[in-house]
Amino acid sequence: MANHSLLFSLALVIYFLCATLHAESCTTSFEMKNDLPRGKYAGVPMDVVITSVDIAITAETNKVIDHPWLKVIDHRLLKVGETLKCGVTQKAILCVGAILGNKIASFHGFDPSRDAGHETVFWLVKEDGFYFSYDNASWKKDSTWETE
Repeated sequence: MANHSLLFSLALVIYFLCATLHAESCTTSFEMKNDLPRGKYAGVPMDVVITSVDIAITAETNKVIDHPWLKVIDHRLLKVGETLKCGVTQKAILCVGAILGNKIASFHGFDPSRDAGHETVFWLVKEDGFYFSYDNASWKKDSTWETE
């Protein structure tokens, strides 16, 4: 009987370990489209840097306890009409920085506390700022451009 209890306990540990690893490997898609007016910004590419910060959160306080590393996911010039796409794990914060002429912006393109559970987080770049959506149809303004 003791062997059955030990085997059952071992099976439970393996199950929870596999479930945790699976949850950590799940990704959300991030898509950001440069939707600035073509006539005004055709010759002005937007410089975009996307970084990812893996986080650890305590279950008791739900507070971030660790920022072990920062990883550059993408860095490119995004022309009007182009879309940048990448994936992010459910345990990371995706930081977006953008420069357009004398305007700058930075925001969290993916934040687990806001976006966890969504398959895709869509972003739209406009003259007045950055809008996000989970369905690519209903948009909410999240961030604005700042001037240097």
